[in-house]
Amino acid sequence: MPGYTDFVAMSRAEATTFLEALLADQQRALDHFSATIGVDLTYSADSLTSVWESTAPRLTWRAGYAPPSPGQPGPRINAEQLEPPPELPTWFHHPSGVGYARFSAETLWLIDGAGRYLGETVVRTGHGKWATGQSRAKGYIFQNQPVIILADAPPVSPFQTAAVLASRALGTGADAGPRTLADVYRVWRPEERHQR
Repeated sequence: MPGYTDFVAMSRAEATTFLEALLADQQRALDHFSATIGVDLTYSADSLTSVWESTAPRLTWRAGYAPPSPGQPGPRINAEQLEPPPELPTWFHHPSGVGYARFSAETLWLIDGAGRYLGETVVRTGHGKWATGQSRAKGYIFQNQPVIILADAPPVSPFQTAAVLASRALGTGADAGPRTLADVYRVWRPEERHQR
């Protein structure tokens, strides 16, 4: 859809430029997130608990969206139902699908803040680095998207991860798996992965 980010159509250079712009806006975005949830961001593993506890109660679905019954596809959301691209996070894509589009704009900004904070905490504690998702595999879901590169593990998307956590907090999604930012951080740490 015109106006929304199309990662698949990006060149590698465009993806790099996108990531650079995202990171150039990182501090402003995180300051806004901190003010919204009323929690100081210390970029420590321990802080992830209070950050998620303050984020989760603010999460909402898009007006008119109702989660489908288990095993059923969700309703399609038309681009006309969405805010204009400048009012949504720059990484927002797939506007006609049910992925990110099912969340309210306010929740998408909370997902943006939570994803950025999770990513920055992983980076600042020495467990990963920001990069663009690159793979020759057909259908690679993170192609050209901002990801965190972890030691000895496939790249992970902090924004998709925050969206999955938001869905679980709103009572949908698989029961198994991490439910908070702190849970994800523990799973992403190298020492945790090597103990499995």
